[in-house]
Amino acid sequence: MVPRGNRNSFDIRRQNPDGSQIVLSQTTLADGTKKVTGFKQTVDARDGTTTRVYADGRRVTEGRDFEHRSVGSGLNFVSRHNGLREAVLADGRPVFQDRFTDGGGRQVIERTRYARWSHGRPEYEPQPVIRRYDVVHIHGAPVAQYRPSRFAPDDYRGYYTRFAVPLVVGAAAWVAFAAPAATYSDPVALMGDMQISSGFEEGYAYSGPYDASPVDASPEAEGLRRQMATVQQQVKASVQSNPALKNQLATVDVQAASSQVQQAVDRAVPVQIAEDIRQQVRKQVRLSVAMQQNGHPLVLTDVLVSGYAKIYLFQTAQPLNVAEVSTGAECFLNTGDLIGFSTLPRGDSAFAEMKVVASGSNSCPAGSVVQVRLTELQEMLNGFSERVAENLKRVNACAASGGC
Repeated sequence: MVPRGNRNSFDIRRQNPDGSQIVLSQTTLADGTKKVTGFKQTVDARDGTTTRVYADGRRVTEGRDFEHRSVGSGLNFVSRHNGLREAVLADGRPVFQDRFTDGGGRQVIERTRYARWSHGRPEYEPQPVIRRYDVVHIHGAPVAQYRPSRFAPDDYRGYYTRFAVPLVVGAAAWVAFAAPAATYSDPVALMGDMQISSGFEEGYAYSGPYDASPVDASPEAEGLRRQMATVQQQVKASVQSNPALKNQLATVDVQAASSQVQQAVDRAVPVQIAEDIRQQVRKQVRLSVAMQQNGHPLVLTDVLVSGYAKIYLFQTAQPLNVAEVSTGAECFLNTGDLIGFSTLPRGDSAFAEMKVVASGSNSCPAGSVVQVRLTELQEMLNGFSERVAENLKRVNACAASGGC
């Protein structure tokens, strides 16, 4: 049992007879509540993989040239070190797939998207959507850089013209704005709010089951939670019977942790969105629309050298496992979570320290500072631009129908 950070957080590690390891982490949040997560880690030296199975059913496998992440719905994401990515449903059907192709004498990535998420379920496109990305390198690592779609001038006209009659918009169950709006007269405001809510809608769809087989109820996940509870009871007994250990871990509340094992399987609650976050996203959406009109990509290096890098917000594009800077503990960023620079990255670092500003219930809590790869930040910019393009279509459709 190893205390972390301020000693109100700790890790418990137990080696199993089969060579696997149970790791249980308790973290004290800013409001004083204690969150417990756990995973079982298995290392396979023959194929060079490390696999972690989490108490909520998520699974992460790191290999020599790839990372595979499975989330609560059973959706699987694969990121390869050569820059290619893909996502596959639990039943094996593809959501999107990347491939290299020729781009007029230079290599580009072509991404084919087969399905999108609607009301918590995958919905297959009538025709697959194909997007193209330039291949760029960040600290030697290849990453896709989105080529923005250019719409007809009429498609943008509705974004800059106030609605003749305020549009009625249904409240989104997954976000709670500080000043909620039931109607919108300004398409800029509507699209900015859509950018936030559609990201969290997608993230919650990834987290929760969309069929009759929830991942967190799998025998493997349930068995892990039982093992976690057993380990906590054993540690509690050891601390109480050993005065030296009890003195060493004086501020660690093991008993409180034992009642919190199920917190890893929290249910979704609306994400609180402060007004300053809302306004910043609206500004970034406005900038993204202007860049798409001019055919300019949204590029990480441009953000870093700009005067607004310190206040720029990134919207997580794909589920990620990241490490907290202060404690080294692992936590989860889901699609839609919003992060900003805690400190700007050094020129020789492939990572950035990012502060979580708004996140879902099972994600790294707001206020956490985590390490994120710069390649993932570029993927977030790609996702932001793509979501802007999709929401521009939605706003035009809402204006035509008189409501959303």
